Amino acid sequence: MERSDITVERFNLGQIRRTVKAPIICVYNSPADYPGQFVARLWDLDKPTRYVAVAGTLEAIREAIPDDLIRFRRDQSDDPCIVESWI
Repeated sequence: MERSDITVERFNLGQIRRTVKAPIICVYNSPADYPGQFVARLWDLDKPTRYVAVAGTLEAIREAIPDDLIRFRRDQSDDPCIVESWI
């Protein structure tokens, strides 16, 4: 299956701020398009971007997220595969 996503090892905060207006990184556990993996996807407020980091563990995926962002736990109304979001 060919993906149109752009995979990064670590999100660059400077580049993120030049790329999107309101960056949010959402972390997923085993989403439908990456079963068995943890995925961090960059969003521009309410629109997903093509930029993702993929790892086998939550700890490894957190390493891809810039230190300057703040973690928010998942809300009960979030999709069950969402672990947390970073703003």
